[in-house]
Amino acid sequence: KAVVSTQSTGGKNYGENFAFSDSFEVNEVMSKALEFLELDRLDQPLVKFPLLSPAEYQADLIDLTLDTAARHYWLDIFKDGLDRFCKVIRDGESNRNHIDRRISFFKKKFLECLALLRKNPFAYGILTVRTLLDCREQFLAEFDFYDPYLKFKQEENAAALAALPERLEVLRMLPWEERQTELIRGILGGNIFDWGSSAVVKLNESKQIDFAEACRMVQTRPWFVDHLEHWVKRLRRKPIRKMVLFVDNSGADVVLGVVPFVVEMLRMGSEVVLAANSRPALNDITSHELRVLLTQVAPLAPSIGEASASGRLRVVENGSGSPCLDLSRVSQQVADECVDCDLIVIEGMGRAVHTNFNCTFERESLKLAVIKNKWLCDKFNCPMFAAVCKYEVPDSQ
Repeated sequence: KAVVSTQSTGGKNYGENFAFSDSFEVNEVMSKALEFLELDRLDQPLVKFPLLSPAEYQADLIDLTLDTAARHYWLDIFKDGLDRFCKVIRDGESNRNHIDRRISFFKKKFLECLALLRKNPFAYGILTVRTLLDCREQFLAEFDFYDPYLKFKQEENAAALAALPERLEVLRMLPWEERQTELIRGILGGNIFDWGSSAVVKLNESKQIDFAEACRMVQTRPWFVDHLEHWVKRLRRKPIRKMVLFVDNSGADVVLGVVPFVVEMLRMGSEVVLAANSRPALNDITSHELRVLLTQVAPLAPSIGEASASGRLRVVENGSGSPCLDLSRVSQQVADECVDCDLIVIEGMGRAVHTNFNCTFERESLKLAVIKNKWLCDKFNCPMFAAVCKYEVPDSQ
């Protein structure tokens, strides 16, 4: 997305609305052409993430404007999955007013957008998986689909909460080192529950996956990126004083994957900041939803309630409404919390693989994700549901 500089707009931030902006096309009679650029004023100022390494930051793994084969693959994925996507929207949307008409308009306009991008991939600037996902979210919003996954998020949160006490008890009984391994495996297993993955959506249509089965689906070790031993060794060396964790999906991902990890970090004495989306996108949890969820977790995991009450566990919004994470534009809250942190954790395929896979930080970082897309697996030469556990230490350390 394009951003208008905060310095030239009275301290306000704007994002380009792809749904209603005209595309850029070279016109022989440009003087006679009237082009429209629509900007959405954002509800808070966004700043660059302060701990990015000095090298130029590139959020996206692949520039689809330069890779023709990849571009056609991803445009086909979004096009071929649109009917299934619209069925999910219809089933989940709470606002039933003119729903079939709204879906029809959304589908028509988004297909037109994909056709334009196939013809002119530079139509809205650099084309990436992130911009395609963000564009789809904007078209949904334009036809009044604000949070069509809300029902599914609530159902999956309730199911995961019911399973949380047993999960915490299993972890509590494990020896320390085995528990650290199982905690990482749990985050990876939870990341299977991703409504943005067509492979997972298709799988869910044929059978309901539970958390234990999801963990079994994750690649057996050694993982595609397997820095687990380095991570466990780091934990043995000294405690993490402060951790900022960018969360991903609702349901099993956050409740059975992230929450036990947070419980463990709190037990070790860490201060924990959870950064969640400011606005809805797919089944990703928002900061507001996460705050409510933690009040429901607290009776099941007392350390969560105690740390929330004391301020040692906090939730901040990341400034985004995307399934990916562009660290060139984060909330001031996130920027302020990260200045004095020891560790940055990013979880999920959208935030840790499609974006930020190659970026480095001025602090220790841990990226956790499961690769659930065939094209990515082919690119990386790894199996489906390959695991990423990428622990990195800055050169200065």
